[in-house]
Amino acid sequence: MDFTALEAKFKAMGLDIPARLAEWTSHINSTAVLAALIGGWVVGWIWYALVGNIWKDSVGTGKVGEFTPRRQIFGGIAQVVMTIMLGSFMVRLNYDGWGGGIHTAWLLWIGFVMPTILVNYANLGKRLGLTLIDGVHWLLVLTTMGIIIGGLNDLGIGTNKALKPAAAAQPAATPAPAAPAKTGG
Repeated sequence: MDFTALEAKFKAMGLDIPARLAEWTSHINSTAVLAALIGGWVVGWIWYALVGNIWKDSVGTGKVGEFTPRRQIFGGIAQVVMTIMLGSFMVRLNYDGWGGGIHTAWLLWIGFVMPTILVNYANLGKRLGLTLIDGVHWLLVLTTMGIIIGGLNDLGIGTNKALKPAAAAQPAATPAPAAPAKTGG
């Protein structure tokens, strides 16, 4: 496929894809997204280290639970997309700080992630235990990523905004001089 010709066709239609992608992602703090991605992976590893045997029992036998590079690649790509989208939603919703990160993460989890897991696992006839293990995993991952993105954005790390200056101590107000006392006269 000739990508140069394809790009020229898009531009002729008024679609400059690289410029649009740059515009769509320019508001995202890439430092915070990368840190959140790593944090999400660490939380996922810890979670499945704790509940991995229960997860394996819930999956059943066969190749379903086996490690494969393909699964790791697709899982990694999915988590990269989720992290970028979480950061984007936080900016678009104007949710700052770690509290805004938690709020956004829970909104996305309650509204999109958990319902999708519930429907897919129910249709596949999977056990409720597996649904809960994977659902809680994504809740923990999204919450961790939201805290990291919100916190780093709030601190100004990886953004163009300067750190919020600490409020300067105000000198104690000096009382106004008292009016001279009138003497009778």
